[in-house]
Amino acid sequence: MPRPPITLPKAIRLPPPEPGDLARVHLTPLVSEGAVPSLAWAVVRDGDTGTGGSGGAEPRTIFQVGSVTKVFTALLLADMAERGEVRLSDPAARYLPGARDAAGAVTLADLATHTSGLPRLPGGLFWSALLSPRDPYARYPASWFRRAARRALRTGSGGSPYAYSNFGYGLLGYLLAQAAGSDYETLVTTRVCGPLGLADTTLVVPGPSRDRKAQGHKAQAHEAQGHKGGRPVPDWRMGALAGAGALYSTAADLARFLQACLAASGGSVPDGPLAPAIRAALAPRQPVPGGDIGLAWHHVRRGDHRIIWHNGMTGGFSAMIAFDPERGLGVAALANSACRPPSPLDAAVMAALG
Repeated sequence: MPRPPITLPKAIRLPPPEPGDLARVHLTPLVSEGAVPSLAWAVVRDGDTGTGGSGGAEPRTIFQVGSVTKVFTALLLADMAERGEVRLSDPAARYLPGARDAAGAVTLADLATHTSGLPRLPGGLFWSALLSPRDPYARYPASWFRRAARRALRTGSGGSPYAYSNFGYGLLGYLLAQAAGSDYETLVTTRVCGPLGLADTTLVVPGPSRDRKAQGHKAQAHEAQGHKGGRPVPDWRMGALAGAGALYSTAADLARFLQACLAASGGSVPDGPLAPAIRAALAPRQPVPGGDIGLAWHHVRRGDHRIIWHNGMTGGFSAMIAFDPERGLGVAALANSACRPPSPLDAAVMAALG
C-alpha cells in the first residue's frame, strides 16, 4: 500500500525579541563578565522603547558620549542648512575669524564627512596634552586652535580621501557657532537637544544632576581581557573642540534620539521635530572603507541589512548608537569604561541588532 503524502507543518513565525530580551542577551553580560563596571542601554523597535541598566547604572545615569557628539554637530549643520543660514558647499574659511578672505577649498560638507584632509588632531595639541595626559584637551588654548585651523584651511584641498578627524569636527562645531553668532553649547542645546526633548544631553552636567553622573574608568592592561575594575579617571574637557566629543547624555535621552532617527528615516511612527534635518544628516554622501558616510553617520551592510551607526570614547567612557531603519530597530549603550579597540560595547550593540 502506498503511504499517504506527508504534510509538513507551516513555518512558525516567531515574534521578534522584546527590547529587554535583546539587552539581557547582548548588553548586560558586559557587566557580569567584567568588560565594563556599569552600563545603561536603550532599545527601540517600531516605536516601542525599552531602557535599563546594570552595575548600578539606570536609564537616567549620565555618561560622557565622546564622539557620538559628532552626530549632534552634524544634525546642527543640517538644521542650519535647512534654515538657509549656511550651505554645505560653503568654504569653511568663510566662518573662521582671520581667514574669511581666503577662498579655501575645504567646505563644511568636507568637514562633516571626514574628507577635508585635516589631520586627526590639531597642531600643538600633543604638547598641551603632555601637561594634562589624563585630560588631554583641557589645556589646549583656543588661540592655538584658531591658528591651527587657519593654517589647515589655507593648505587643505577638500574632497580628500576619508580620514577620521576630531580636529575637523571640533572646527565644524566652532564654525557653526561663529555663523550663528553664538557659542557651540548654546547652539546645540537650543537647536537640537531642546526640540528633541533631550534634557540630559548637555556639555556641562548641572549641579542638581551630578549625583546621577557615572564615574569614568580606564581599564588597566590586565583588565582589558575582561577583569572588573579599572582606575577612576577624570572626565575629558574638550574646550574649543567641543563639537567633536564634549556631550554628556543618558540612555533615556538616546532612546528619544533613536526614535527621532527611525521616524525620520521611514519608520512606522510619524515624523517628529527636525525630521528634514535628520534625513539630510543620515543620507549617505561618500563611500568610505566598509560602507558609506552621511553627515557623521556611518553606514555598513550586515547581510541584507543596512546599519547606521556612530560610536564614541573618552578617557573613561564609551558609547555606541546604531539602528536599522528598514526593521525599525535601534540600540544604544553607554558604559563608564574605556579600553583599547575593538570595543566590546560596539560589538554587543551590533550583535543586538542581529
